[in-house]
Amino acid sequence: MFVKTSFTLIILFTIAYIQITHQNCSSINEKIQRSIIRGNYQNVLNQNQGNLIQSKNVIWFGGSIVGNFLRNAIYKVDGEIGFLFCSIGYSLKVDLLQKYELNTVKIWLWNGDYRFYNIKVFIKLENTETKIYDSNQAQSIVTIKFPNQLVQSLRIYNTAGNTKDGGLQVIKVEAYDKFQ
Repeated sequence: MFVKTSFTLIILFTIAYIQITHQNCSSINEKIQRSIIRGNYQNVLNQNQGNLIQSKNVIWFGGSIVGNFLRNAIYKVDGEIGFLFCSIGYSLKVDLLQKYELNTVKIWLWNGDYRFYNIKVFIKLENTETKIYDSNQAQSIVTIKFPNQLVQSLRIYNTAGNTKDGGLQVIKVEAYDKFQ
């Protein structure tokens, strides 16, 4: 009888251990998948991620590849190079290689002098575009926080240029899921 009871207890403990281990594995897998969809909590807008800068109209890369706002290199910025440019009524759009869950976008605007930009920023998932920022006082580095959501593309719309000229000059854009 003692052997039978001991054997039953061993089986029960083994089953409980297997269930706990399985739950831990499931939890770990969910965390890994969540981390991947959140871009491993790093900037998903960089030239190494395979993202595409898309535009129906010509946009000007100030200084060729030096003007690419997805680059990770040191920034050489002056009045002629180091930024991406578009005119009033046009947008700078980036299509992500995959859908990411994001909650923060950071835009570094050209700030060689004292100017304010008039811009709107949109995120898009499939056919739904959501405005996450609208300002006529954007200056220098703009950090936009919004509720966690899946994002397929990002669009920065030049509403009315800036206080110096009609251009929108963007040096760098980052998007990531930031711990809150």
